[in-house]
Parts: sequence; structure tokens; C-alpha cells
Amino acid sequence: MSLSLRPFVGIAVIAVYPSRYPQSVLISERLSSHGKGGYQLPGGHLEYGESFDECAKRELKEETNLDCSSFKLVHVTNTIFSKEDGGPKHYVTLFMKTIVQDDSTLKCMEPQKNSDWIWTKWNDLKTKKLFTPLQQAVDDSNFNPFDD
Repeated sequence: MSLSLRPFVGIAVIAVYPSRYPQSVLISERLSSHGKGGYQLPGGHLEYGESFDECAKRELKEETNLDCSSFKLVHVTNTIFSKEDGGPKHYVTLFMKTIVQDDSTLKCMEPQKNSDWIWTKWNDLKTKKLFTPLQQAVDDSNFNPFDD
């Protein structure tokens, strides 16, 4: 099998700030790449030799300017993107939850890639166009990122 046909590992960060935005997560709209026009969580590719926590921390900082140190694996999706969705691509996405203590430094660090970050109620995601892995997580009736 060609290396290009192997699945990629994506990390999606479910950033929550329960004391300020109850039942909400941080999202932005994808402006480029596959899934353009869909809302996404902060995240990206797991790099060689990197732990899941390290990747989540790095991607959160690179994309939102937020610093968090504690992450928990809470969900996994397996997505095969169709040609219409920018594929063919295959991703296993690990959803890592973190609790934000202060969002005063929140900033869109990659404005060419995504819109400004907004806090949105988890249940309101059902009414938005979502990036496919996030859509799968929202559609999973057995998953609620606020169940602890």
C-alpha cells in the first residue's frame, strides 16, 4: 500500500470554559483546505514522536493563542473524505478535551486558514455546517463532551 493512502492522525481540541461559557466549545470556520466552509475545533496533525497531549497543547497555542496544560482523550472518529469533500483522504481524529481558565489572550493566529474563534453551545452545533470529524462527534448520541 502506498504511504499516501495510509490514514492520517488528527487531533481536535474540545476547549471548554465552563465558568464563563457553560456547555460551550471553541469553534471557527475553515477558510482553506478540505472542509472549507465548515466549522471546526482547534487542532491539526499529530507529528512524529509527539504525544497526544503535546499535539493538542501545540495546536491550541498555534491556532488560538491559548495556553492549557491538561488534556483528556474523550472521543475518536474515523473519517474517509470523499472527492467532493477534498479527498480521497482518511483521518483518525482524536478529540482531546481541555478546560480553559482564562481566554483573555484568545486570538485567531491563522486568519488565512480560519475565521475568528467563537464560543458556541454544543447543542447549537447541530444547526451549523461542520467539518466532517466534528459532525461525526456531534451526531454520536453516545458522546457528550460535558459528561464527566
